[in-house]
Amino acid sequence: MENNGRNDATIGEERHLVMRMSQLGRSTLARVQRRSRSRRSSRSESVFQDNLFPAYRWLLPGWIVEERRMNTGRIYKYFYDPAGNMYYSRAEVLNAWERLGMIVIP
Repeated sequence: MENNGRNDATIGEERHLVMRMSQLGRSTLARVQRRSRSRRSSRSESVFQDNLFPAYRWLLPGWIVEERRMNTGRIYKYFYDPAGNMYYSRAEVLNAWERLGMIVIP
């Protein structure tokens, strides 16, 4: 359902907000959601974004970030590559790119 430029999606009891996302980002999101249904917590709300969102313009096409807000107010960020693999920090993402032989300029 469309709501203020966002798409709302529900998986189990958790509500996901999908900001405007590129086609590659949506493809990655679909892969992530298929893989992680069993890990979801009903005590959180997630927002998924890709490099179309200003704070994440540094991400490569097809990479997405999940900002998961817990009931306590704490926010966790998880990054996913186009294959759906999870990374826990920007540093891990940059290291993965370096292992692939990419030149990384932070």
